Amino acid sequence: MARAISKEELRRNVLAEWIGAGIAFLRTHRIAVIAAGIAIVVALIAGLGFLWHQEGRERQADRALAQAYGVLQSQNPQAPADPVEGMKQLRAIAQSYPGTRSAEEALLRLAYMQYDAQKPDEALATFDEYDKAYPRGRFRVMADLGRGYALIAKHDLDAAAQAFSGIVARGASDPLAGEAYMSLARVYETQKKTDEALKIYGQVVEKFPQTNWAQEALQRMSTIRQ
Repeated sequence: MARAISKEELRRNVLAEWIGAGIAFLRTHRIAVIAAGIAIVVALIAGLGFLWHQEGRERQADRALAQAYGVLQSQNPQAPADPVEGMKQLRAIAQSYPGTRSAEEALLRLAYMQYDAQKPDEALATFDEYDKAYPRGRFRVMADLGRGYALIAKHDLDAAAQAFSGIVARGASDPLAGEAYMSLARVYETQKKTDEALKIYGQVVEKFPQTNWAQEALQRMSTIRQ
């Protein structure tokens, strides 16, 4: 039969002593404890409120982006696609909902539309804006590729090579990394830097086997060597 624990033994129990000390502390610092509890509750409510507000902004931005795409891709003869209006709406989304997923996408789409409209200076400014707003954005590689294309349009091949090299230096994990390798090699070809071009084409064949990029790289290597 288990022996009963005496009061002296209970007093020496570490857990019991800790509980007693905790109760004494609560009695002594009751006001401070209550205030701390209130502060924690307020912080939790504020955090939940921010998340709710942010999610609401995301939904609003999503709807605005869908509307902008509707303007850009309209199949309705009565309301044909309007690139100018679509670009205005993309700009408005980027400015009205900064930090949201749709604002990031809108800004990148706007930059590419400016490039397609043969406005490389405007496109470069928008790509720079994207980098500042979303330095670790989902479309970083696409933005760097677009910047390289716009620089090529301005005949600034050194800067274009730098833009593509930045993607290459970050590795081949992105699905569009192969395009960056190929674009860099093409720039080197244009600059008559055949050794550098051959090196990059060789990396394409090694890193992206059984792709269209690898096939094109092999063709270009054969042409250069001839």
